[in-house]
Amino acid sequence: MGYEELREHVKSYTPKHVSAITGVPAEDIEKLGRMYGEAAVSFIAIGNGLQHHDNGGMNVRSIACLPALTGQWLKKGGGAVKGNGGYNAMNSDYLERPDLRPNPEARSINMNRIGEALEMKEQPIKAVFVYCSNPLVVAPDTERVQAGFAREDLFTVVHDLFMTDTAKYADIVLPAASSFETTELFSSYWHHFVQLQEPVIEKMDEAKGNVELFAMLGRAMGLDEQAFDESEEEMIAGALKYPENPYLNGVTLEALKEKRFVKLDMTPQASYLDRLTTPSGKIELYSAAMKEAGLPPLPEYVPLQEGYDGTNRPGKDELYPLMFISPPNHNFLNSTFANVEKHQRLEKEPQLQIHPQDASERGISDGDMVIIYNGRGQLELKALVTDKMLPGTVISQGLWWDGKGRKQRANALTADRLADMGGGATFFSTVAQVKRQ
Repeated sequence: MGYEELREHVKSYTPKHVSAITGVPAEDIEKLGRMYGEAAVSFIAIGNGLQHHDNGGMNVRSIACLPALTGQWLKKGGGAVKGNGGYNAMNSDYLERPDLRPNPEARSINMNRIGEALEMKEQPIKAVFVYCSNPLVVAPDTERVQAGFAREDLFTVVHDLFMTDTAKYADIVLPAASSFETTELFSSYWHHFVQLQEPVIEKMDEAKGNVELFAMLGRAMGLDEQAFDESEEEMIAGALKYPENPYLNGVTLEALKEKRFVKLDMTPQASYLDRLTTPSGKIELYSAAMKEAGLPPLPEYVPLQEGYDGTNRPGKDELYPLMFISPPNHNFLNSTFANVEKHQRLEKEPQLQIHPQDASERGISDGDMVIIYNGRGQLELKALVTDKMLPGTVISQGLWWDGKGRKQRANALTADRLADMGGGATFFSTVAQVKRQ
């Protein structure tokens, strides 16, 4: 529904206009449009990361409309996908137990805004418990986050396997058990299998898994709820009891213990197209729900708050004219493994990829040490001059921990703004300037 409105709306997005926004030649845009429209079967895999922009939600929504316009969504092998994680949705309420919260209206804070939150003067945060995360590396606006964790009046506990950048600011560090020592349940963004992970070694020294630790804390705080007596296996069994998700049919703790991994029951997928999970039950090219939420109801280009705006390339900020992009490292898992020497050797060292045109304008040669900076912070990296991206763009694969003697945490530059939909981070809507060190 909404194709009439969309037909009129897109008339303003001529190839020439879109070329001015994107920098892609108009003839290439027309060629791609014809190739996609004339293809017998076409499939779009929407990569992870596109959503990490000010307009990230709109980017994904716009692409997701294309299979509806061409009819590809009805063809075997055609369509588009962002992720398959919804198929393995489990009973999160059973795991999180919101019913046990004394104050259901207690505030929650988006982790992407942790730096801002730690600066609050009214209702200040007085204690932080960090587990399964390293916010001084992964959260945006690192220097602001670091200043927050450095507060003398902030009581900080970190539960981790390693002395992370965040753990260095802890009042108490609790040793965490690894996945080799605990029972866990794994699913995927993509494939249709659920896997049981059982311990292969005994817990080392005083290390505790998350379930055991929080159960101990609950009992020590005088909370006698039965939830704190459940084992990891009992919690897994409860999470898998979720009639709302028919794809979990047959995925039980017993089956997992016997087979170690079990495939989801994909038979309900056959009736999915009978009624889609939108408010109208149809594909909504025009979305009344988005309009009600204050967002454009039709796919629309919304300029970034920093960087390219389609009228003043390469950047609308004269002080910081370069778009800074920090994709994940190939040999780390986000910030995990960044402290392991083997993985560091595979990555070699943190570098800044810069286009020859931008390097020449700044007197930078391949291998020079450079400073990348903006109003939030700076990095000190070695330049890699390459033409593998557009001029006006610099790239650093970026979740290194802080280096010895130099700053190399990419999120020192990123903003803590939230994307247009979903409350996600805007890591890739970042501008910077570069100079020789």
